[in-house]
Amino acid sequence: MDLARTAPPPETCSTCGGDGAVFRVHDGRAVAEPCAHTRGCPSCGGSGRVFVTDERGYSVVRGCACGADPRRLALLTGLRLPLKFVGRTLDGYRPYRSEQARALARARRFVDEFVPQAAGTRALLLCGPPGTGKTHLLAAMLRELALRKGVRGRYEEFFLLLSDIRDGFSRGLSSREWLEPLRQVEVLAIDEIGKGGKNREFEQGVLDEIISVRYNAGRPTLLATNYPRPGAPWSFGAEGETRETLEQRVGQRIYSRLHELCDLVDVLGPDHRQDQHQKRELLDDQEAAHVATDRSAVEATPFHDSASSPGRPRSPRG
Repeated sequence: MDLARTAPPPETCSTCGGDGAVFRVHDGRAVAEPCAHTRGCPSCGGSGRVFVTDERGYSVVRGCACGADPRRLALLTGLRLPLKFVGRTLDGYRPYRSEQARALARARRFVDEFVPQAAGTRALLLCGPPGTGKTHLLAAMLRELALRKGVRGRYEEFFLLLSDIRDGFSRGLSSREWLEPLRQVEVLAIDEIGKGGKNREFEQGVLDEIISVRYNAGRPTLLATNYPRPGAPWSFGAEGETRETLEQRVGQRIYSRLHELCDLVDVLGPDHRQDQHQKRELLDDQEAAHVATDRSAVEATPFHDSASSPGRPRSPRG
């Protein structure tokens, strides 16, 4: 997507961070719209489109650098990012361990080296326990590809995707009809692969079809999972559950295909969600202790009746 080379605003907007786009929630989805500051853009007047002269001397319409270009906003909306992750960036990812730093570097490299419309780009499979930032990296890569290179991407959470496909089948949708939108996007991100229900054969079949159709189209698929590769020093599973590897969850055939298509990247570190929860609990405890201390101080203060204070005359009775 070509952007007109107009000068960016002198100050970075605190609302959108200079992207020119903000998100609102509509029918449970994140929809991108122009940031309020773009209305005063001197180049496009808030329309997001400007006329420029190309290298052949023709006047053409291009997206304005302010970020309000409707095509650009449509790309961001089409990512279908989870509401919590619409604003996540690679710059905003904070690695706590060397494995997370390497994962961040690999994610940056994917975005930097990605060439739109080029076939055969090697994708990534992020493996790590919950809360280590895998979804953050997926969302940030899609977002930056859309903003920087005009790449059409899409995010899917595997378990919810399975639910949508089952619902489609119940309405008479064919396999081709649900596969085609997933085939068309330049970069597809599927989170939580391996997570499913009791019908593992159906789940593996869906994943196999998606991977195959995108492989044949020459388009990369970014993946993330909570399940480890065989021999990894960590495991995943709820208490009482059998701890399985990714190969056991998706089957040997799919696991072999993933090695062919993706670089497997470990994302290991402390559980950020649990860490944030503990910090919130600590702040709540500190606030409660502070309130209790203030209340005790108030209750311990002796009460003085102003009417009986020495040196102050009493009002006459009756």
